[in-house]
Amino acid sequence: MRKILFFFFAFSFFAYSVQTSISQVNSPWKWSHPTPQGNTLRYVKVISPTEWVALGYAGTFVKTTNTGTNWFITHAVAGNVAVNQISLYNGWFFNSTTGLACGESGNIRRTTNGGVTWDSVSSGVTVLLYGMHFVDANTGFACGSSGNVIKTTNGGLAWSPLTTGVTYTCYNIFALSASNLYVATGTSGILLTSTDGGTNWIKDTTGTSTTLYDVAFKNANTGVVSGSSTNLRVTTDAGATWTSTGTGLASSTLYGINYFSASNTWYASGNSFYAFRSTNDGLTWDSVSLSGNQFYVSTYYTLDRNGTTLFTAGAFGLMNSSTNSGANWTAHNNLPYSSTLNDIWCDNMNGRVIAVGSVAPTPVFYSTNGGTTWNNTAATGVTQAMYGLKMINSLTGYATGSSGKILRTTSGGVSWDSVTYAGVNGIIYCPDFINVNTGWISGASGVVKKTTDGGTTWNTQTSGVTTTLYRIDMVDSLTGWFIGSTATLRKTTDGGTTWNAQTPNYSSTLYWINMLNANTGYLCGAGSTLRRTTNGGTNWDTVLTPVSATHYSVSFTNVNTGFVVGGTGYTIRTSNGGTSWEINNDGAATHGAVFAKGYDSAWACASSGAVMKLYNTFTGSTTWNSQVPEAYVLSQNYPNPFNPTTIIQFAIPKAGKVSLKVYDITGREVAVLLNNILLNAGTVKQEFSGTNLASGVYFYSLFVNDNKIDTKKMVLVK
Repeated sequence: MRKILFFFFAFSFFAYSVQTSISQVNSPWKWSHPTPQGNTLRYVKVISPTEWVALGYAGTFVKTTNTGTNWFITHAVAGNVAVNQISLYNGWFFNSTTGLACGESGNIRRTTNGGVTWDSVSSGVTVLLYGMHFVDANTGFACGSSGNVIKTTNGGLAWSPLTTGVTYTCYNIFALSASNLYVATGTSGILLTSTDGGTNWIKDTTGTSTTLYDVAFKNANTGVVSGSSTNLRVTTDAGATWTSTGTGLASSTLYGINYFSASNTWYASGNSFYAFRSTNDGLTWDSVSLSGNQFYVSTYYTLDRNGTTLFTAGAFGLMNSSTNSGANWTAHNNLPYSSTLNDIWCDNMNGRVIAVGSVAPTPVFYSTNGGTTWNNTAATGVTQAMYGLKMINSLTGYATGSSGKILRTTSGGVSWDSVTYAGVNGIIYCPDFINVNTGWISGASGVVKKTTDGGTTWNTQTSGVTTTLYRIDMVDSLTGWFIGSTATLRKTTDGGTTWNAQTPNYSSTLYWINMLNANTGYLCGAGSTLRRTTNGGTNWDTVLTPVSATHYSVSFTNVNTGFVVGGTGYTIRTSNGGTSWEINNDGAATHGAVFAKGYDSAWACASSGAVMKLYNTFTGSTTWNSQVPEAYVLSQNYPNPFNPTTIIQFAIPKAGKVSLKVYDITGREVAVLLNNILLNAGTVKQEFSGTNLASGVYFYSLFVNDNKIDTKKMVLVK
């Protein structure tokens, strides 16, 4: 079941847009909301007063060279990954061209062209790497889960492990010098310290039992740690004693601590719209508001400063900057809505779009210009989350939600009126209307009700089940279906007077049904379930899909053309009824719904207020079909030689975690096309572009469950 997250808006929002130019690469899906993108950012660097960079979840890298007027965005730092993109938690930029990123599964990436492309670097570990810090251009350290600390002496090209002797989670590392190291841990306020470059470690107690998320030292004597419960502690005697400070500050978990010697200023940032600042080595702190013209505020994980320019970033892709030492702030996001979106509809790709979800501040969110700007003032005063949406035409529609709430619009989503209470106390997950008067609702405890007067009165129907019903789909006044938990599937041919059980050829939860007519339709659910009927549900045939993950929503425009979406940002698309699928990760999190208008046009909504728009063809696509080989096969790419694109084909006889990587003639990894994607058995065609590579010989290798299957040679000729 989709999880609903509740957040708080400081004040109400009306139509707002950020006038910036956004260059989003590596994905045909574009962020419509929030803009410029919505993935959490965990590391920022102010390279110069005008050039800033940030790294974050789902392989995200953002960069501006003109103080936020234009943004370059890619979600391919950890490779052009179609599914299960790698989240980045930290990094280090030496200058405008050279930088590093670290994150999940021991991933370390390195760029030498300002973030346009990234090379993989072996870290020697497979744990999540939370922290990174460099002493100079050569010597640096990274840390992560299970007490792991690693070191480089050649600018991040190679890493070696250091033995800490503990299994604590290491959230960040600070290197005052190549010898003096400090690691903030998640266990009982313990700070790991070393004075010999990591050969030996001491467990220092900072006087708190809470988690430490960051540490920084001004010199060998003076340092500050930050953590949960507004925890700020200062030492002036090299850690022999620690003094609690920051009393009276707004309650916050403090994820970042920074010292800037040029201004003799400390900053702490965390889960409030404030940063905390000290100019007397942490003895006292004042609150610095970060909100500026930001309409929504949340956790700010990271902050950096260069002269009078400050840049901070955090959850939902929030980015704020100040050019006057924090006196005033400018927001670089359009984020009027932040909670989970459960359903979406559009009139056309450039016109009206409506999404419904949790209450933040109202459960209805709409655009009248194809997602260029968004408004959340509809349904003001409604305190119930909305789970389902049915638009009958461009103006009239219904939304349903928690506590039996039903809303109706006759203005295309601009305003909503409450429909007469239907006598349902639980969640109504879905409405379905065949005209402005006649409709059905379904929800918790097997509830099905019908109205023939536009919701003025509701008649209870006997569903025959007590399970949760997630979706109801009526194709006309007589024929329709509902689906729900424990493989619940029933059909009516008399308008709901009776509902007869059908067998969906599955035993788990069904989340969505999309009937095209009385005979043909699709349903999907847990365990990568996708079923199709062409005889009114008498039989439901299995449609094989490439991704071994829950399918939350399905939308077909005809029997052949449609989309399926689910968790971890994946989307799949078919033009031949599921014989083959194109896989793409749109960069969002768990999806609530997808609404297709055609093969190259669709909308998807997800958690954290994400709205994604597809209005062009897939590029660099991964295509899967259900042709299962007898053994693992990696075929020769074609064409070969190539310029600049080629197709790599492979086949796997059973499901597994698949990686496809490209190397240059020295063995250096230059591209990750698939990265531990859990694929079902079948045959895959992967498009590869050598646009950013020099002419020469390259090799590509197929890995399944971390075992190398085969390697082939290819030649790029420009």
